[in-house]
Amino acid sequence: MDKHQTPHASGLILLLISFCIVTCLSEWNASDGPLSEIDDYPFNAQLDDNYNLKWQFNSSHIMFKIKVKTNGYVGFGISENGAMFPSDIVIAWVSGGKVHFHDRHGTARAVPKIDKQQDWQLLDFKREDSQYNTLTVIRKLNTCDDEEDIPIMKGTTRIIYSYNDKVPNSDDSIPYHGPKTRGTKSLLLLDPPLAERHFVKMPDDVMTMDLLNSNYSVPGKDTTYMCRLIQLPRPLDGKHHLIRVDPVIQEGHEKLVHHMLVYTCSKPLPDAVLDKPYECYKNEPKVAQQACLYTLLAWAIGGTSFTYPSNAGQSMGAPDDPVYFKVETHFDNFLERSDYVDNSGFRLFLTKQLREHDVGTLLVGALNDNNLIVPPHYSSFLTRGYCLPKCLDKSLGNQELRVFANLLHSHLMGRKMATRIVRDGVELPPIVKDDHYDFDYQETRVLPKERVIKKGDLLITDCYYDSSKRTSVSYGGFSSREEMCLSFLFYYPKIDPHICFTRLEYKKDNKTMYPDGIESYINSTDWTLESNRKEFVENIRKSDIVEQCFVKDDINQWPSTQPKKFKLYVPKDTCHDGGNGGLVSALSNQALVFFSVFIASIVKWKYAGERN
Repeated sequence: MDKHQTPHASGLILLLISFCIVTCLSEWNASDGPLSEIDDYPFNAQLDDNYNLKWQFNSSHIMFKIKVKTNGYVGFGISENGAMFPSDIVIAWVSGGKVHFHDRHGTARAVPKIDKQQDWQLLDFKREDSQYNTLTVIRKLNTCDDEEDIPIMKGTTRIIYSYNDKVPNSDDSIPYHGPKTRGTKSLLLLDPPLAERHFVKMPDDVMTMDLLNSNYSVPGKDTTYMCRLIQLPRPLDGKHHLIRVDPVIQEGHEKLVHHMLVYTCSKPLPDAVLDKPYECYKNEPKVAQQACLYTLLAWAIGGTSFTYPSNAGQSMGAPDDPVYFKVETHFDNFLERSDYVDNSGFRLFLTKQLREHDVGTLLVGALNDNNLIVPPHYSSFLTRGYCLPKCLDKSLGNQELRVFANLLHSHLMGRKMATRIVRDGVELPPIVKDDHYDFDYQETRVLPKERVIKKGDLLITDCYYDSSKRTSVSYGGFSSREEMCLSFLFYYPKIDPHICFTRLEYKKDNKTMYPDGIESYINSTDWTLESNRKEFVENIRKSDIVEQCFVKDDINQWPSTQPKKFKLYVPKDTCHDGGNGGLVSALSNQALVFFSVFIASIVKWKYAGERN
């Protein structure tokens, strides 16, 4: 064979084998569409100046294209905590015309071990312009290899990466990457923001409007909640739809600005209170305490632009739409510097090309006060907030809400979060779930499928905290060292605005569980004893609750008991169910391993042919 024909022939064989892998397996969901090598992947992340990651996925597999400026090896992986171990890793390089590639796992700060079962498959490896290594890899979302792999799920995934210009001497001798050519980044691989998709196009008449802090001097203290009451910067000539929101974070303030919220005000505000910064929840003007309650926009640290779906937008400029707003900014000034002057805020994108539906926001979770208690020494402590049907049904009537996006929010101890839904005594799949919640990456996520809320539905928000490194009790509060348990649900069609919280009473049948008071009990308990920790959890499970329901200008609360038992949702276990799902998965893994031998040989042959 002529050496100029080798890459072409090997490329054809590679294409055929790759196609067979992603289309011939019996479990492959053809309706999802097979994955194939393309030039323009729908999702993209720049991990550092030299490392670019693109990806695409369907219901069973995910494919990555990795381009790194290096002459040596490329490392890429998934970690449970953003660290070297435990992690699921691939490492690739070229030496002597031969491609080296293995599926590995990290167990220590050492060279990752080669997996017994090779689930990551190398589809292509290229050297570009004598300075870039580009590789394409594919893997099942869940390989069922519990010992050496990490499943890729909806919610936050912690990516780890590394590279080095040195070529390894062998598969077992890989040079240390160094502190500047490694990193970690949290991404929503399976529910990425719409703004990251290349095909999102803005209308021709789009206009922008900024809501920014105006040279605000941040106090030199740990936590500041700054609020400002404003009028719409300029009047709108008729109804518009807000279709995109960009965070505008002042350069150098990426860690300072923790979150930002914009609330609508249901009543006109006097000029005397406008554009004057004040400390939220302490020096709040009385007119704002009752009028400015409902969330219009929400952003938290790590978040990016948010684009609304093509059939819905936030209504602005209509006769009944608010023109007064409260802008809240939470500053996390750990170093207590007094030289920060901030101009962060939001950029709004509006259009007169109206969409079918107006968007609303429903805020659910646990009331943020001193009854939200997280004792120390728990590796996984659950706080739970309910939205009972009595609150939501008040405005819902017989119509349905379609939830299309969500923002989960807790603070430094947050590890897992979920918003669940129960209908007619049966729990449905969760509206949103994040088993790897990252305080530094709080992104508004678009749901893969819209979820319906109906009259009579029960909503549950679960927040799991890790307080194992704390030595004292933590409470609900506004500081990042205190805790929150909130879930913002973005939906259409819009109904009267709602906030739906519950708080624990630490009572049972209206009788206190702690005669000397909950505060005395908390402060006198030895939390290092497992028996005390278990007892507190059991008492929380039995405790009565109070629901707080905010609808328009009405604020109601009533005592209640925690919801009765219901049939729990149990996700299908395709790996260990003992039925056809497990068998098909095992056979498919064998097929992947079988074909991987051919892929590896073709890639190596292809590269060697290009070198000759």
